[in-house]
Amino acid sequence: MKNRYKISELAKIADISKQTLIFYHKKGILIPEYIDENNGYRFYSNSQIWDLFFIITLKEAGFSLEEIKEYTKVKTPLKSLEFLEEKVDDIDKKIEELKKSRDTIQEKILCIKEMSSNLEEKVQLVELKAMKVYFIKIKDPVDEKEIAETYDKLQRLGNKNGIKEILYITKVKQKDIYENSEIPISEIGLLVPEEYSILGEEFIENKYCVMLRHKTTFDMIKLTYENLHRFIKENNFEVVGDSIEIGNEVVVPLENGFGGIIDIYIPVKKLKNFKN
Repeated sequence: MKNRYKISELAKIADISKQTLIFYHKKGILIPEYIDENNGYRFYSNSQIWDLFFIITLKEAGFSLEEIKEYTKVKTPLKSLEFLEEKVDDIDKKIEELKKSRDTIQEKILCIKEMSSNLEEKVQLVELKAMKVYFIKIKDPVDEKEIAETYDKLQRLGNKNGIKEILYITKVKQKDIYENSEIPISEIGLLVPEEYSILGEEFIENKYCVMLRHKTTFDMIKLTYENLHRFIKENNFEVVGDSIEIGNEVVVPLENGFGGIIDIYIPVKKLKNFKN
C-alpha cells in the first residue's frame, strides 16, 4: 500500500471531485498530511482515506460541514464517543420525522385517489359506535379563524398525548343548519382512542344514524346535508340529535377549492321496515 496519495488519486478512490477535496482543505475539514512547498501539490496519508470515507458518511447522513469540522477536532475517544452518540440520536429523530412525513404524504395520496374515484356515494343506515371525544365549544359557529385555531389546538393536543392518527369529530346543530349560508359548527373535538385518556373528554354513546361520505370541496358540504335530509324525509325517519362529522387532517387542493373526506352522521329513529 502506498504511503501517500495525490489529490487526484484520493478523489478517484472516494469517487468525488478534486474540487471537493480542495474545499474540505480550505474549510479545515480534511487537511493534507503533506504539501510540497515547491509545486503546492497535496498529498494524503493512508489513514486519511478512512477519514474521508467517514466524512462522506456524515455528510450523507445530513450533517452540516460545521458539525463535521467539529468532529475532526475531537482528539479523545471519550469525546468522540459522546459526539457520535449524540449524532446517532439526532439521526433517529430525523428518521421518526421522515416517517411521520411519509405517513402524512401517504394519507394525502389515498385521500386524492378516493376523491378522484367516480364511485357514487350512497346514504346508509349505520350504527355509529360509542367513542371518547375531547370537545372544544365554538363561540361563533361560522368564524373561519376561530374554527382553524381550534383545529390547530386539537392537533397539538393529540400530538402531545401521543395520538398517532388524528381524527376530528365535529358537531352541527340540525335546527340551525339552514339559517346560514355556511354550516354552523357548534363543537369540534378530537377522537380519543381507547388506550388514551385526556382530562375533560366526553363519552358519546352508540346510536343509529343515516350516513353519507362527503368527498368534494368543503363549500359543497351543504349539498351533502341536503341529500341526507332528503333521504330522511323520503324514508319517514325522524332526526333525534345533532349531526356528527368525522374527518382527518388531510386537506386536498381541487379545481374548485379545497376539500377532504368527511363522514357525516345524522342520528335518527330506526324504522323496523327499513331494508339496507
